[in-house]
Amino acid sequence: MNSNLRGKVALITGGSKGIGFAIAQALASHGCALRLVGRDMASLEEAQRAITKEHAVEVLLRSEDLSLPERATALGEAFPETDILVNCAGAIARGSLMEIDPDMFRTSFNGKVMSTIMLSRALYPHMCQRKAGVILNIIGIAGEKLNPKSIGTTTANAALIAFTKALGAESVDYGVRVVGINPGLIRTGRTAGLLNPISEQDRAAYSTLLKNLPYGRMGEPHEVADVAVFLISDAAKYISGEVVSVDAGSRYRT
Repeated sequence: MNSNLRGKVALITGGSKGIGFAIAQALASHGCALRLVGRDMASLEEAQRAITKEHAVEVLLRSEDLSLPERATALGEAFPETDILVNCAGAIARGSLMEIDPDMFRTSFNGKVMSTIMLSRALYPHMCQRKAGVILNIIGIAGEKLNPKSIGTTTANAALIAFTKALGAESVDYGVRVVGINPGLIRTGRTAGLLNPISEQDRAAYSTLLKNLPYGRMGEPHEVADVAVFLISDAAKYISGEVVSVDAGSRYRT
């Protein structure tokens, strides 16, 4: 696939670990300059070393707390040259309506949903002015497979799906595409921590979970990154306002 990405500038939030890092590696392999954003500078520097060891691309770093919407705006203003925005930051605490902590939900909602909206808002005018650009939102399958036991995640992800579809329908009039990916259960440090079996009962539940997954395994970060590169590239230039699920159909399984 001729991706036509060489020389483009990609800003990736959550770019030091997991899916965000896998997308950063994939875009670097296609010649993109990178702007990696995260909370922990040490993790960002480790990601920078790993990428520049393999690829001769520019990798700039910025530590930001994107749960503060004004920091997302400032981040966008700092990198107006961005051609590709990948919103991959933020995670929502699990819990039912009565279990979820309102303050924690508000903070995590800001970090995932509001940061995506505010950062997109900061960069969108620059992309429209150039009549070129792609915004890719990494969302989550809970926005489709609604889960009352994780009401915050379901609500936040559904909001981002709606945002992606609505903005993506308009953005093409200005030469900008907005697309999304809903990853299923992907093997990252975060999911390993959430699912780490520490008792016999946990191990049995973990084994059952894996058996119910397609192919009997979680997805890999690079499998999401491969789809991301396609959606960002000119191969997908007639795709906007769409959210692609990368879960091997697990959302349809009980």
